[in-house]
Amino acid sequence: MQSKTSAVLVYLFSAAATCAWMLSRNPSGGNTNARLLFLLVFLVIPLRFVFACPSMLFTSPAGKSRTIFVILNVIGAASTIFFFPRLAALPFPNNPVRDVHPIAVLIALIIALPVFLVALFFKNRSSVAILASVLFWAYIPFLALVTLDRFFYESPLYATFYFLCFVSPAILAFAAGTLHHYPKFGHSLALLAGAWTLTWLFWVELRDSELENAWIMFNVPDKDIGSYPVLHAELTILAIALIVVTSATATLGLLPPHWRFRKLPLCNRIWPAFALSFMVLAFWFSQSVMPYRIPGALDSDYPILGILHVEKGGLQFHETSISVFRHYSFYVSQNDRRLLQYRFQQESSWGQLPEALMRRVQDTVQSPDFAKRDSSIIKPIRTWNADGWYLLVERSGFHPYTSDAGTTLPQEIVPLFHALEAAPRSPVTQTARKDVCLGFCYDPLSGLGRLYSNHRCFNDGKGFHCG
Repeated sequence: MQSKTSAVLVYLFSAAATCAWMLSRNPSGGNTNARLLFLLVFLVIPLRFVFACPSMLFTSPAGKSRTIFVILNVIGAASTIFFFPRLAALPFPNNPVRDVHPIAVLIALIIALPVFLVALFFKNRSSVAILASVLFWAYIPFLALVTLDRFFYESPLYATFYFLCFVSPAILAFAAGTLHHYPKFGHSLALLAGAWTLTWLFWVELRDSELENAWIMFNVPDKDIGSYPVLHAELTILAIALIVVTSATATLGLLPPHWRFRKLPLCNRIWPAFALSFMVLAFWFSQSVMPYRIPGALDSDYPILGILHVEKGGLQFHETSISVFRHYSFYVSQNDRRLLQYRFQQESSWGQLPEALMRRVQDTVQSPDFAKRDSSIIKPIRTWNADGWYLLVERSGFHPYTSDAGTTLPQEIVPLFHALEAAPRSPVTQTARKDVCLGFCYDPLSGLGRLYSNHRCFNDGKGFHCG
């Protein structure tokens, strides 16, 4: 059942998630978590004041003070929406706030907070509420400009949507406070804030999603996690989930009472909002995680020969990959992973090949078997028990040989593979690998070392494609 209380909680949680997501977008160095916590502290009290505003507005006697309150807030909102894009779009270093000394910013924020606290304490004093509301429309754009990316330079439309999303937590907080007085008005405000926030979320988060998106951030190895905005990815997913719930809840709340499902008014139900959010997340996830990749680019020497042997027994995989490079060096990696397992360990080591073994590798690369470039599609093994060999040959591409496909592996490959495996090499080191889709995305190309976005995605002139 949808009640005013459940809708209020949805709107407030959505406001908190959106607020955290906006503040995590442009980290300016240092401890991102501490910075985010610091900024949230300076938004909690103003947002609490905004949540209390409907009670101050609608429970006080109608009169001149209420009219002044409404007029000043309309003027404040319109003015900030008009001026913010013009200040935000100024090229570096002309933004008047972005380079203010941090101590000055802190002093300005500390001076402003007591006004909101006093307004909360003296709820029956309309003059204090009017002063706090006027201050709010200076406080919010100031904080938005302070936290803006140093080199932000976008179109006025983009900057306008940025500010609308920055102020949307306040709109949602006001909508939540309005529900107990004028439910239709509160739901309408929440729907409006949800609509423009979702528009901007998809606009900024789905651009270049092939190279980097929130979901593949969870493939980043633990040793590299400090170099990636993983916290922002987590907040992105949470914000989208809750904004979808908010938009759907507001839509349901605005439906006519005579629209029923199983004898109950649709406007009194909230579970469809969570069901819709789950479906949106599932679709977004399915479009984002394939093929397996880690965000970012890794530039490295490409091998002249790569051999991957995959043995699958039920849910268990045993994979051994050997890559041979031009200057007699070779790399061996092994893992034992399972489907439905998020983390697995990969063992790796390096070595230098003796000249005789290197000649065998070169003879294999120049074999007539690989004279033509193979255009076969590399697919993961899906049968319950299977054995697969995958070759990466310089100037010849990828060549799969799997038991379920019935293809025949060139006879020199297995002896060469075992000879390379037995060659002297460095002590084994372990690296933790992750697969956000629990082993189902990690494929033979990943096993051959094609792990990063620049290994799997390319621009053919018509946009990025991944394979």
